[in-house]
Amino acid sequence: MAIFAGNRSAILSSLEAETSSEVIEASFERDVLAHALVSVSAALSESTEVDWVELAFLGEGRVQMSTGSHNLSIRYNFMGVYEGTGTIKVNGRELADYVKQLPSVTVKLTAQLPSKLTLKCGRSTARMQLVQDASQTSFFLPETGTEVLAKGDAIERWVNSFKDFVAVDDTRFYANGALLWAETEPQTSLQAVASDALRLAKSRLIDDLKVLKSDSGAVLVPKRALEEAKRVCGQIGDGEAKLRWSQESQIFALEAENYLMVTKCIAGKYPPYASAIPKEVARSVTLDVRSLLESSRRVMLFADKNRIVKLNFDGPILDVQSATQGQKEGEDIIELATPVERPFQVTYNGNLLVGVLSVLNGGSLTFEWDDINRPVKITGDEEKGLEVFYLLVPTRF
Repeated sequence: MAIFAGNRSAILSSLEAETSSEVIEASFERDVLAHALVSVSAALSESTEVDWVELAFLGEGRVQMSTGSHNLSIRYNFMGVYEGTGTIKVNGRELADYVKQLPSVTVKLTAQLPSKLTLKCGRSTARMQLVQDASQTSFFLPETGTEVLAKGDAIERWVNSFKDFVAVDDTRFYANGALLWAETEPQTSLQAVASDALRLAKSRLIDDLKVLKSDSGAVLVPKRALEEAKRVCGQIGDGEAKLRWSQESQIFALEAENYLMVTKCIAGKYPPYASAIPKEVARSVTLDVRSLLESSRRVMLFADKNRIVKLNFDGPILDVQSATQGQKEGEDIIELATPVERPFQVTYNGNLLVGVLSVLNGGSLTFEWDDINRPVKITGDEEKGLEVFYLLVPTRF
């Protein structure tokens, strides 16, 4: 009897607590809720410890969804129909996975604070426990530093030109980001350098920029934040976005309508790179991007584990080769529009070469060497408002 009485007492206490708790009832279009979850998902995948999203019901139909880890935080504002105000936290991955599977109709949300969440959509119902976590997502924005206003599609093109060249190297953590800075003289520009030690991208955006504030400081921005910036700016299109950063506080942020991303920058000094850029051009070759890209991919089918591709320039001919010694070999011939003055051969990692060729703008490319044993400078066709070149280190057997 004592055990039964104890259980009965606990059940009654639980029911009384639920009856007296605050309730938030909300309705969202499924696509609106799904978009909000996608907007903050980069911060979820950044962390293995923080897996919740926070929904703050601010009144007047305003909802603020946010989440963050120790180095990346994202906030997204949207509208909904609801009664009650307050803040709830729920497992973000579980909520996102569930909403993704729902039909594009109205989703009804009922939160019984502080413990329960119920979702109903058509004939589907889900019940989840609210996360009991007192921590808050940090969105510190520095008062000093640099602020740049630009079109979203311009930022997207700029970030896309260098983000894939950011290193992922535990032993050289300070190189695991892109070095970003702004210049106002002789021309207003956004600058970036990214390198994985074998390749380097140098990108300069000069298209319709406004530098609102500048302290000439440079910061190292993590790759995940760059990928998120590209995604968001791609959705903005010709709308404006603001980039701001501070070398002093080591913070980088992207602000757009209804959206804010804040990330901690990587501490450390970026490796010196200027000495690798050819100062004088001893050899130069211009050729068709597609021809070299397709030839490289074909001959790499016969490459060994080192993925080496040989480029033999001889008069009006480029001979592209790759082989696994004693087993197989591939060869493609490309005709050059302008013959080289003297024959020479260079070798590169085929995967890295293809990676550069795949992001070049336009139909033609130019190779420039000051010494064929040093990095080659690769440029594509001119692109409005964007100046980009790449360096590729030769491979030795």
